[in-house]
Amino acid sequence: MQKSNKKTWVGLAVLLIIFVTVSVVLNTNKPKDYPPFLSTSPSPSGVKGFYTYMEEENGTQLFKHEPSLLQKEEGKLLLMVEPALVTEQAIMEDYIEFVEAGNTILIFKRNLEGMFDISTDFGVMDSETTTLKSDDGTKFNVTMFSQVRLIPEDGDQVLLQDDLGAIAIKREIGDGHLIAVNSPDWLVNQYILEEDNLDVVLGLLEEESWNGVLFDEYTHQSKGNGVIEVYPMWLLVAGLQLILLTLLWLLYKGKRFGPIQIPREDYVRFSDERITALATWYQKGKAYQESLNNQAEYLRLILREKWGISHQKEWKDLKELLITKVNEMTSEDLSTLLDEIESVLKKQQITKQEYLLWSKRLDRLRKEVEEG
Repeated sequence: MQKSNKKTWVGLAVLLIIFVTVSVVLNTNKPKDYPPFLSTSPSPSGVKGFYTYMEEENGTQLFKHEPSLLQKEEGKLLLMVEPALVTEQAIMEDYIEFVEAGNTILIFKRNLEGMFDISTDFGVMDSETTTLKSDDGTKFNVTMFSQVRLIPEDGDQVLLQDDLGAIAIKREIGDGHLIAVNSPDWLVNQYILEEDNLDVVLGLLEEESWNGVLFDEYTHQSKGNGVIEVYPMWLLVAGLQLILLTLLWLLYKGKRFGPIQIPREDYVRFSDERITALATWYQKGKAYQESLNNQAEYLRLILREKWGISHQKEWKDLKELLITKVNEMTSEDLSTLLDEIESVLKKQQITKQEYLLWSKRLDRLRKEVEEG
């Protein structure tokens, strides 16, 4: 019988290991999910193709730090592709200080409302392509998914526009410039080679000459990584298998996670079942008066044994003897007990409520005597 149980547990453990291993293998064969507009993403929504081109042609570097660490040297270009909306004023001021020092930020974002004090408007497009006109009159056919159009301010240079409004503007800030474009889709792997998207992007990059190009990834970074992202998959699988095998081993050894059942013989030897049975008999027979008298007699007995108080004295005459000996009971409670207990004990019958009340009072005094 024991050999059969061992074979069963071993079989379950082997099946469990096979199941987990197959699940991991199948999971690792799935294509990795990438956030959109990520410079390292080869997926259709990523911009790895554009970043690789910029890295080879211009020595572009990734910038993953807070904008306060941006070097304030003149002539640098910071590329931002669909960054998260910056809500912290301090971070936005760091970007502005970078531009004011003589640098340029080229930002591609579908809706620029709320960033760099840019105002926008909405229009209705009939198709996913539109014809743009540059500031020198050149026309381009490009992919366009954004319904947003930029509202230029006085002093802004409109670099690109269509029939619905401005697509790209250039704004002077301090000694530097901000170039805002409302179509990051031109740079993604899926659309960069369609229509004239790449020509338009390269035209925007040729607005000025740069001493260095940075590709901003700070706003794409996750604020917190989960356990699955922190630890490698093999370590997680090994930990899961170890936990499951530990549980199987505990079950095999007969461990149980539940209430402890104490064998009857362990507690019968250390308890007086006669007292329990007697109490139950009194309760079921409603012999409250008899039980209370027995309790009072026992109290008089220990008063004589403990403090030498005669059994012949009446209850009300015990006050002066007990008042200096009891500690927990107040003089008022003690007086109530000693003055009224005699009349209660002489009653033919008492109710359950009276019994519980006087039994509790006698029990308090009994504990005082036994512990005193």
